[in-house]
Amino acid sequence: MINETVQLSTLLIIPTVKIVHYVVSVSFLVFAVLLVYRSVSGIRQKREFSTFDKFLSYAFIINLYLQLIFGIILFTGLGTDAGLNYMGIEEGAEKVSKRLWPVEHIVLMLFALFIANLGLISSLKTQDSKGRYRKVLIYYLLSIFLIAFSLISIYV
Repeated sequence: MINETVQLSTLLIIPTVKIVHYVVSVSFLVFAVLLVYRSVSGIRQKREFSTFDKFLSYAFIINLYLQLIFGIILFTGLGTDAGLNYMGIEEGAEKVSKRLWPVEHIVLMLFALFIANLGLISSLKTQDSKGRYRKVLIYYLLSIFLIAFSLISIYV
């Protein structure tokens, strides 16, 4: 009875974590688009690096950390084999063919998080606004490209 309760709660938690992971992904996309737009327009219009730009930089990083936390929860499956007991031969073969994608995705996401953190630190140490916008644009775009590459690789 206890084992069934644990499996039932795990089967309910995993979809919830997936939904939260997707919601955070969408908010990350919004912050990323705003950040790139503000950086490009800041360089072109020679605007001062405002507190809103700083907020966007921090929101970008916070979203990446949230993605990391929820992604690790999904990767580990909360320490159980949730859903794997019900897998047939076809589903098992499909899982085997894509078994390396989660590892590749996590590694690329960690690199993206590391690069974004370097960009945040580097931009905060820069004094002039144009230099800040430039560093945010370079480091965060590189981070976004890594994330996009890690997501595209599952469909190719």
